[in-house]
Formats: sequence, C-alpha cells, structure tokens
Amino acid sequence: ANTLALLMLLGVSACAKSGSVEVSAEPEAEAAPAEAAPEAEAEAAVEDPSDVHIVGDHIEIDHKIMFGHDSDEILAESNEILDHLAQTLVNHGEFTTLHVVGHTDSSGDDGHNQELSERRANAVVAALAERGVTQSMDARGAGETELACSDDTDECHENNRRVEFLIEK
Repeated sequence: ANTLALLMLLGVSACAKSGSVEVSAEPEAEAAPAEAAPEAEAEAAVEDPSDVHIVGDHIEIDHKIMFGHDSDEILAESNEILDHLAQTLVNHGEFTTLHVVGHTDSSGDDGHNQELSERRANAVVAALAERGVTQSMDARGAGETELACSDDTDECHENNRRVEFLIEK
C-alpha cells in the first residue's frame, strides 16, 4: 500500500512537471475494472432460475413435479423444473441437507397412498442426484396425513398431490 501511494505520488509529481494530468488517472481506471470483474463473474455463477424460490427453510417451485397415474415415474414435462431445482441446490452449497417429502391426496387406501408418496419422494431424490446435487438428501412419504386442503374437489385433490423441499443450512 505504501509502494502504491509512493508510485501515485511520483506519478502526480511527474505529471505536474510535464503539465499532463491524464497519465495519473489511467492506472486507477484500469485497476477498478480488474477488481470488479471477479465479483461480477461470481454473481452470475450463482444466479438461481426464476421458477425456484428459497423461502425460509424450504424451497418452492412454480411448476409441480408430475408423475404417472398411481406411479412413481416422473413425467418428462417435469425435467425442466427438476433441472432448475438441481441448479439452485448446486448454487447453494451452504445448504447441507435437503428433505424431500412426498404427499398424496386422500382418495384410495391409506397404506397404498403412504407407500406411493415414499416411492415418489425417493424418485425425486434420485432425479436430483442424477443432476449433480451433492447435498445430503433424504426422502419421506407423508401419504395423505398432511393434506393441504380437505375439500372433496378435483382442485383440492390436485393441491394435495405434491412434493415439498425442506432445507437445512
């Protein structure tokens, strides 16, 4: 720092003798962008997809993960949201653990719904691992025990069929 101050002082003195002030301003202008460039690159590297949102201790996604009827097969239409979710997790190494919770609606047998929700949660964990997520992940099926709504309507049943993502730092 002392050397830099001395060089700047010498540059100002030399410029004052020659009558030119532009020379002393150039080194400062070159140094500022060089320092800012790594910060700009770092910010761009951690930009999260716009359809994945970190909200407190969980992650919300704008599009549901879709499965085949009465199946743990993830439909191709969910690949993009899974890619975006994985990218968000990769961007956030401060998250140490992801808990994936599968839910079903209340139609059908309780035991079957419990097992289906477990298989679906495990399928999502596997899909995220395939996409490079390295955080510790676990899967839990809640079946129909944690309903988002209890009305006997198609819309309510649809809202109950979901996957939730809880994060730990």
